[in-house]
Amino acid sequence: MAERRKSATRELVRLRTGRDDLEAHLRELYVDRRFTDQEIADAWGVARMTIVVWRAEFGIARSDRPALTV
Repeated sequence: MAERRKSATRELVRLRTGRDDLEAHLRELYVDRRFTDQEIADAWGVARMTIVVWRAEFGIARSDRPALTV
């Protein structure tokens, strides 16, 4: 059951974003555009913990984000 729910959530995000490359899109938003987990979750219509779990699954760490330059 949990596995089917995971697949359904991923499919829902794919439909909402129009992108098939979930990992690349997540990396783009989190690392390149510096969105927070909550901002991504809100945009995709999923729970923040879903984003946290997906980042861990894809190996996207906070340390991947470049430091802000002022």
